[in-house]
Amino acid sequence: MRRLILACIGAVWLVQAVSVNEANAQGLLPFRKTEPATVVVDVPWNQLDAKSATIAKSMLDKATVQARGPAETFTCVPEQYHWLLDNPDRAVTAWRRLGAKCVSILPRGQGKFGYTDDGGSDLSWETIHQSPGARIWYADGKVKPNAVLPLVSVKALVVLHYSEGKNADGHTTMRHFTEVAVHTDSKAASAVTRMMGQSAPRLAEQGLSQVQMFFAALSCYVERHPDQAEALFRPDNTSAIQRVNKTGR
Repeated sequence: MRRLILACIGAVWLVQAVSVNEANAQGLLPFRKTEPATVVVDVPWNQLDAKSATIAKSMLDKATVQARGPAETFTCVPEQYHWLLDNPDRAVTAWRRLGAKCVSILPRGQGKFGYTDDGGSDLSWETIHQSPGARIWYADGKVKPNAVLPLVSVKALVVLHYSEGKNADGHTTMRHFTEVAVHTDSKAASAVTRMMGQSAPRLAEQGLSQVQMFFAALSCYVERHPDQAEALFRPDNTSAIQRVNKTGR
């Protein structure tokens, strides 16, 4: 049941795909400051084109759950951080080489990424907006919560806010946090979410925390160990074979 809940109220496209927890990231974690959660996703409306604005409005109008992750500040090389946002498949490879357990994220062409599993789950996402200080991902697909329940259709809008700064030592820092709006047409999933009440947004916040850790801790680690970057991000031949099997290219 917990997997059903996370699938329906979390940023399911990445939270399910990347199991990065505090044990995996020990010694890599950035400084974290948790701020009060909000149920209103802050979208930079004046920067969106017509298509992105339509998607965002539709998601917010019918959101099953909205949540906000904790604000985090960490040292990094900004260019490396942005590269990871653009290449989550290579980030998965790096996490695996650091000992984390992650399923495969594969590029699907035209800026899209996705993953599948043996239960029939098939999720994809893409960046629908990118500007200095903000990025918006839109995800949709289906997830199989367990062997008994049917596939659940989910959609998610994830807004990432970030800004650069300096710490007391003069090192470059990044401050970021994410917000999510999730929608599902599944009656079972919607019923579970209603029954959970305020627990649902809290679980969504935990999911967003994992998404943020996926990028922040890895960025911080590479900033501290630049000599390992080439080995960590070297393309994984296994992923390339899986991509060919999936797309035929």
